[in-house]
Amino acid sequence: MRIWVDADACPVVIKDILFRAAERTGVQLTLVANHIVHVPPSRCINLLQVTTGFDVADNEIV
Repeated sequence: MRIWVDADACPVVIKDILFRAAERTGVQLTLVANHIVHVPPSRCINLLQVTTGFDVADNEIV
């Protein structure tokens, strides 16, 4: 299983919850954003940076 998140629209509080959950469960978490997002070092958490534009992150997730 893998969880994909539009990190541009996701509140920091929710990202923190997702980071902890991914570490605890070992589920792969991929954040998709068009800007740099702080991601803690982890084998379960990845950041995919996309170009700027309307719904670019959403389209990448789909």
